Amino acid sequence: MKKLLSFIASDSYLEQIGDGWNELDKILQEYQLDGIETMTGGFYNPENIETVKPIGHHLLYFPSWLHMWLEDKEELIKEFESLEKAVEVYGGWGRQRLIDFYKNEFLDSIKMGAEYMVFHVAHVGLDEIFGDNFKYGNKEVLSYTVELLNEAFKGVKDGPILLLENLWWPGMDLLDEIETKEFLDQINYSNKGIMLDISHLTLTDKNIKNFETVEKYIGKIILNSPILKKHIRGIHLNATFPFLYRKNKLETNQKKITVTKNRMDRYGIIIDHITNLDSHEIYNDNSINRILEKLDIEYLVYEFKWKDKNQLLENLKNQNKVLLI
Repeated sequence: MKKLLSFIASDSYLEQIGDGWNELDKILQEYQLDGIETMTGGFYNPENIETVKPIGHHLLYFPSWLHMWLEDKEELIKEFESLEKAVEVYGGWGRQRLIDFYKNEFLDSIKMGAEYMVFHVAHVGLDEIFGDNFKYGNKEVLSYTVELLNEAFKGVKDGPILLLENLWWPGMDLLDEIETKEFLDQINYSNKGIMLDISHLTLTDKNIKNFETVEKYIGKIILNSPILKKHIRGIHLNATFPFLYRKNKLETNQKKITVTKNRMDRYGIIIDHITNLDSHEIYNDNSINRILEKLDIEYLVYEFKWKDKNQLLENLKNQNKVLLI
């Protein structure tokens, strides 16, 4: 099993740690990590990644991508205020733009020599994020995802492992093992599997408050399912406990979003909501070792947030301290 650090490829992140990729390589060696899972998303040239090994490539995710896939002008105007703005954000129009985008992401994965790619399997309209009333359910999102991936990877004989990542929005939430298996079976890409994101699974149960309940929930949903255990090849290691946010601040954000008209102001409220739900803390509990003992994974990705180099190093030290592997 390889241990990796989630690290977005950007000049700003490199500046925070000092001497660019060379400094990151020293950090990875000091904390016994094998490389990084990175994201380039068309905003960073993968050929500029030096010294470190980009073992994983996290493909860029458009949360409400189905509006563009279905060329739904009404929804796109509602979200972006104009079709012109939507085209600017996506870099083009319609189904073909998304197909071309992920073909380019695949080529970037090849350029950087990545062993695997990660694709988020979910859709949520920005006006749906605060509630549970979704225009599209799991069935529709999974079906359209199959269409997109099969078009993007048409004719590909060999390439990095394609790891599908769970989210708590409609799509692949992992709560139905048969639904998940049927989805994977329909993707015409032979080397594939699941990237289990622990926080995203946690968010499918609003009653989880601590690591004890996380461990029990993973046992119930994942470890009791031979189907899911077979397909899980990597883990995004993180933790989130948004119970207090839901209790104290969620209602405030819900009220703000209903009276805020400016698109960028609305986006700021939405980002605050998502980061409070999916806070990306370190998994600071020994229960992770009992979970890992029961899963045969190839990649363990440290996916925690950090604001500066000192916090990055502190988080690496504390995460290593918990793990027995």
